[in-house]
Amino acid sequence: MNIELREKTEYALSLIKDGNDNGVDMLYSAMGKVMLMVARGVVKDLYTAEDVVQESFLKIVKNAHKYKSGTNAYAWVCKIVRNTALNTLKSTQRHPLENIDEFFCLSDGTDMADKSTTQLLVERLMNSLAPPIVKQMVYMKYFLDMSVREIAKEVGKSKSYVAKEIAKAEEAMKNML
Repeated sequence: MNIELREKTEYALSLIKDGNDNGVDMLYSAMGKVMLMVARGVVKDLYTAEDVVQESFLKIVKNAHKYKSGTNAYAWVCKIVRNTALNTLKSTQRHPLENIDEFFCLSDGTDMADKSTTQLLVERLMNSLAPPIVKQMVYMKYFLDMSVREIAKEVGKSKSYVAKEIAKAEEAMKNML
């Protein structure tokens, strides 16, 4: 690790500790990619890793006063990201995702010829969504009439992640139409 990165990280933490918002920007420019790499290495999913990094920044800002100047700032930040990612994994394991594919594959007893084109289109659009969590969130929003807050709580993700993924899914479905 180069000394310049270590010094930038140390300086950014000192700014954050003093309440200077420029410290967060500086920390992001110095460590953002590293933090994302650490998070992604643990959670194995880019979108979840982005949420982990965001949550880690909040923890860093909240706990900057606990950092002892002159120690390894780089390692301190990476440890926060790693622990946040591990906690996210634990949370996901406690609240496993349901596979909603089975809901769309169940036959309602009607022949395919009897299904309306709208029903077939909805099935095709839902089956095009990936990863499964996105399909689940869209299902919850449009078929169970749940709010973004309720969905986020149910799937154990942040509201911003849920809103962003649903918006992406909606755009993808619009493009398919």
